[in-house]
Amino acid sequence: MTEAAPRESSLRGTLTYGDYLQIDDGRRYELIEGELILTPSPGFLHQYIAANVGGLLRAYVDKHNMGLVLFAPFDVVLADNLVLQPDVLYLSRERFDLLTENCLKGAPDLVVEVLSPASGRRDRLEKSRLYLKHGVKEYWVVDPFAQTVEIFSAGEKGWLLAGAYGPEDTLSSPLLPGFSANGEEIFRLPEGLVL
Repeated sequence: MTEAAPRESSLRGTLTYGDYLQIDDGRRYELIEGELILTPSPGFLHQYIAANVGGLLRAYVDKHNMGLVLFAPFDVVLADNLVLQPDVLYLSRERFDLLTENCLKGAPDLVVEVLSPASGRRDRLEKSRLYLKHGVKEYWVVDPFAQTVEIFSAGEKGWLLAGAYGPEDTLSSPLLPGFSANGEEIFRLPEGLVL
């Protein structure tokens, strides 16, 4: 079934996951507290860096048989009116019961958002708060333009900055004991590529 994108003004705050599943217009959306938000396709730099981060996480998680790492687009249903698509997510083996063929029904253990000009503010503020509220344990904010990775751990009153890293640093994750990655690997682009 194909239908036009809903007008936000008339449907603000009223949509559910069931409504979200009926939209088939070829565009990507997230559902934030019942409001449909268009998420434009990310650019090359965003996608390449997200793949770098995801590849490093997946290699570590697979090596230690800890769970799985998934990439967007994949629905994370945090509530009936809240569906997000993090760029990269880690789900521990103990929480596999949240996984279905079509979505993750609950919070991943770790979420990575790679900032884009269109989504940076939402990723840093609104989505960050929602991830914390719904039980994400660790949140990574990757800025491809500033070449920084900020890693936050969930605290009782909010996110706690566990570390901020650049290409010259070795980053680590409080949630994944023994994980480390060279920041240069995260921001590495193919040799000879000029954007």
